[in-house]
Amino acid sequence: MTILFLLATMFIANIGFGVILPTLPFLSRHIGASTVEMGLALSVFAVAQLLSSTLWGAVSDSVGRRPVLITGIVGYGVSSALLGFAPNVAVLLVLRFLAGLFASAVMPSSLALASDWTAPHDRARILGYMGSMNGIGFVFGPPIGSFLSLIGLQVPFFCVGLLAILNGLLAFRLLPREQRPAAVVSDRYRRPDLSLLGGFWPGAKRGRMRIAPFLVGSFVFSLADASITATLAYYLIGRLHSDEIMAGWAFMVNGCMGALAQGMMFSNVYRRFGEAVTILLGFSFGVLGYLTLGFAQWLAWAFAAIALLALCRGFAYPAMTTAISIRTPRESQGSSFGAQSACNSLGRVIGPLLAGWLFARQEQSPYFVSSGLMLATIGLYLLWAQRTRKQTIGESRADSVHDT
Repeated sequence: MTILFLLATMFIANIGFGVILPTLPFLSRHIGASTVEMGLALSVFAVAQLLSSTLWGAVSDSVGRRPVLITGIVGYGVSSALLGFAPNVAVLLVLRFLAGLFASAVMPSSLALASDWTAPHDRARILGYMGSMNGIGFVFGPPIGSFLSLIGLQVPFFCVGLLAILNGLLAFRLLPREQRPAAVVSDRYRRPDLSLLGGFWPGAKRGRMRIAPFLVGSFVFSLADASITATLAYYLIGRLHSDEIMAGWAFMVNGCMGALAQGMMFSNVYRRFGEAVTILLGFSFGVLGYLTLGFAQWLAWAFAAIALLALCRGFAYPAMTTAISIRTPRESQGSSFGAQSACNSLGRVIGPLLAGWLFARQEQSPYFVSSGLMLATIGLYLLWAQRTRKQTIGESRADSVHDT
C-alpha cells in the first residue's frame, strides 16, 4: 500500500507541474508581466528547488519521511492554488518560489521512503516505476492544463492545488507513522546536517565518495535534457520546417517512451546486466541520440533521435538513482536523494540558459555539446569504476595478508 501510494503521489505531483507550465505564461501576461518577468516566473521555481532540496532531504533523515512529504505536498498545493489569484508580478514570483520550495520536499522524501520499504534486490524495479510516473505526469499534464485554461486562467492552478492538498490529506491518513521497514534494519535518526555543502556532498563529508559520480551524472543528464526542453520546438519548426503540432508530438513521444522504458524495460536490463552496463548503455543512447538530432535532415530522423533520448532517460537516470540508494545508509537516504535533486535543479537552471546561448549561434550546437558532455561522463565513470575496482582488490589482498 505504501509503494502504491508513493507512485500515485509522484504521478499527481508531476501532472501538476505539467498542467501549470503551459498556462503560466498566459497568466503572467494577463497580470502585465514582461517577457523577462515571464522567464523569471518559470526559472524561480527551479532556483527554489536548487536551494532547498538538500535541506529537505536532511530534515527527512532527522524527523522522518512522512511529515516532510505531507508538508511538501500540502505546501505545494496551497501555493499553486494561490498562483491563479496573484494580483501582480511580485506576488506571482513569491508564490512560484514557495511552490518550488515545497515541491522540492516531495522527491527526496518519496524516494527515501520507497527505499526504506524495499529490499536492495527489488529497489531498481520500484525506483524505475517511480521514475515512469514522472514521465507519464509530464505527458498528460500539458493537454489537461490547456483544456482547463479554456474554462478560465485560474482554473488549472486551483485544480492542481486542490488535487495536491487532497493528496496530502490522504498521505496523513494512509502513510504509517512509524517507518520501520521489514526489509532493512532500522537505524536511529540522526541530527540533520543543514549546511548546504554538507547536504550537497553527503558522501564527501563522511569520507565516502561512492555516490559522487552518480551526482555528477545526474547533473549532466539534467543539463543535457534542458537543451531539448528549451530548443527542440524552435529546432523542429526552424531547421526542419515542421509546425507546432509536430513539436508537441515530439515531446509526447519523448515522455511516453521514457516512461515505458523506465516502467517496463529498465528493471529487466538492470537485473540481467547490472548497474554499470545499464548506466553506460543509457548514456550511450544519449550520445547517439544527441548526435543524431544534431545531424537530422528530416523530421523522421529527428523522431528517431528523440526515441534514442527517451531510452537514455529510461535507463541512465533510474540506474543512477538506484546506485545512490544502494550505496547510502538508511539514515542518510534523504540527504543523498536531496543532493541528487539539487543536481537536477542546477542542471535545469543552467541548461536552458546555455542551450539558448548556443542555439543563437548555431542551431545544432546544443545537441553536439550535450553529446560531448555525455561522452565525457562515460569516460569519467569508466575511470572511477576502474579506480574503485583497484581499491577493492587492494583492500581484499591486505585483508588476506592480515588474516594469514
